[in-house]
Amino acid sequence: MNAWTRCAALLSLLGAGVAQAGIVSNGGFESQTGSNANGYCYTSSAGCAFAGWSSTGNGTVVIGANSSAWGTPSSLGNASGNLGSFVLGLQGNGANISQTLNLATASLVELSWFDAGRSNWSGLQSYSVYFAGTELGTFSTQAGQAWRQHQLSFTASGSGLLEFRSLNLGSYDRTSFINGVQATASQVPEPQSLALALTALAVLGLTRARRHRGL
Repeated sequence: MNAWTRCAALLSLLGAGVAQAGIVSNGGFESQTGSNANGYCYTSSAGCAFAGWSSTGNGTVVIGANSSAWGTPSSLGNASGNLGSFVLGLQGNGANISQTLNLATASLVELSWFDAGRSNWSGLQSYSVYFAGTELGTFSTQAGQAWRQHQLSFTASGSGLLEFRSLNLGSYDRTSFINGVQATASQVPEPQSLALALTALAVLGLTRARRHRGL
């Protein structure tokens, strides 16, 4: 491997960073207490919770994917292959579910999740996604909406709280279903590291040019 190849390889490694997968715990909401695949419970009640997540407010719900009381989330379009036995339900205003993501300094995060709309209660329900107190976006589900995936990217300065917050636009029983939350992170190279590599590349180029003129 010559000097040019070594320098190019260094630049490639610096640009790619080191990928960190599986940083969301229980993103499929399968690990829970208080419900079954045909039932539901509110996390504001004792004994009802999603493992790995903290919740506040009265509108965070552990919902069985086959619960008829919630319009049977598993019957909505695109459910096949994307859904387990349980989903998260967000209703009302200010219901919140959160989890700390442990990230390196200066991480590029790729976040994705699925949402759908409760079919047996009409109207629009919305929710916002936050990281470390910064809103990443607001999303809405229509009644009976099929499961769909959302993806977004953001840069994090380090570990922080990932949150899903409900926004009530009308009737309290309008509900957004959430499932399949996943994230990967790659460390963004520090500017001084890139500058050093680029300087080395420039020096190599100058050296080769001088040698060529001396031939």
